[in-house]
Amino acid sequence: YRFVNGDDTDFRYSNIEIINKYHGVIKSTEKGAPIYQAKIHINGDYIIGRYSTEDEAAIAYNKAADLLKDKGFNKNYPQNYIDGMDEISYAAIYQRIRISKKLIELVF
Repeated sequence: YRFVNGDDTDFRYSNIEIINKYHGVIKSTEKGAPIYQAKIHINGDYIIGRYSTEDEAAIAYNKAADLLKDKGFNKNYPQNYIDGMDEISYAAIYQRIRISKKLIELVF
């Protein structure tokens, strides 16, 4: 987050701008359109993928964290909670979302 007016003691909602809403998700711009990159730290940062929505990137991060935990990586990866999304929609995105081959190869 950042303080809109530059005053880091002014905690009014109107003065706080959320920059990264989800853990492991970074917003950038490509050809004038927003793109969301998901990455996870193992022994350095691994790019999970690039997605058109922030929610997809957050779910991809969750999927990568689940995969790593299932394969015995003993790191406490925080899970992203997608506010306003029901479990059926979450599950549908979780199933169809793809993560990078490099990360898959590392795990298997």
